[in-house]
Amino acid sequence: MYFVSSSDSKGTRNAENNTASYKVLQSQKIIVGKDIDPGYYDIKALDNEAEFFGDKMHKNDVFHAVPFHMNGNIPLKGKIEFRPSKFEKAAKIGQKIILKEPGHYVVGTEIQAGNYVLSRTSDNIRVFVDIKDETETESLQTIQWEIDEKVKKPIEIELKKGYNVYIDKAGKDGYISNKGDLVLERNDEDSE
Repeated sequence: MYFVSSSDSKGTRNAENNTASYKVLQSQKIIVGKDIDPGYYDIKALDNEAEFFGDKMHKNDVFHAVPFHMNGNIPLKGKIEFRPSKFEKAAKIGQKIILKEPGHYVVGTEIQAGNYVLSRTSDNIRVFVDIKDETETESLQTIQWEIDEKVKKPIEIELKKGYNVYIDKAGKDGYISNKGDLVLERNDEDSE
């Protein structure tokens, strides 16, 4: 597995200390520390054959802030760009935070802490969201929506500083998808 607990690497989960380095790799099994440096990467598919750790990706789709451990073994297919993650704040429109890319986010760094209502902008994507505390030892809340599933009631979530949010989105073809944004809308009583 290529995931790393943020408690093991809190000091490197920022742009200044991230040990990742830029690389473009093609169809091979990579070893972290030999073929690529350990660290956090934004992974971008450069062709339609791209497959990262068994997940298929369309050209130009991105998987955000994927952690890589020393000696990790990762199979690749197609041409993939590995760019060091910058951990920038997620896009915001008014009281709404827009999460376009699947991947790993930390509350307090990329997402502002608070109470939110979670929704999606398209029913044409399958969504899986896993919220863990800063130790990442257990899931605090898991949300899953299937393709074409109508969400009957708003999903309320509480995000505290240090929480880790993992997002997986896939289209009808099973490929990781950057289409159909997830929206976090502030749900604080003082904003009503």
